[in-house]
Amino acid sequence: MNAIPFGKGVPAFGKAAGQGFGRKGGGAGSDAEAPKQDGGALDTARTVLEAANDFRDEATAAVCRRVIEASMNGAQPSLSDLRIINNYFQ
Repeated sequence: MNAIPFGKGVPAFGKAAGQGFGRKGGGAGSDAEAPKQDGGALDTARTVLEAANDFRDEATAAVCRRVIEASMNGAQPSLSDLRIINNYFQ
């Protein structure tokens, strides 16, 4: 059986939605309503936070909360926190 490691070869979570997903039917809403930010790190942090909570991984959950908070406040999350989140499923 061929093993496919999760997350290998996949660019980043949430990238498909930002590239016009749902626009053909017109039901997705306009871009003027959505905040202008890169949601890739935020979506990834939310996914990892959910997994960390399921595994009761308190340290990783705290990292995810810091990244989510920084993204919501318009600040840049620390590089070390982003590395932890990006390498969580590897």
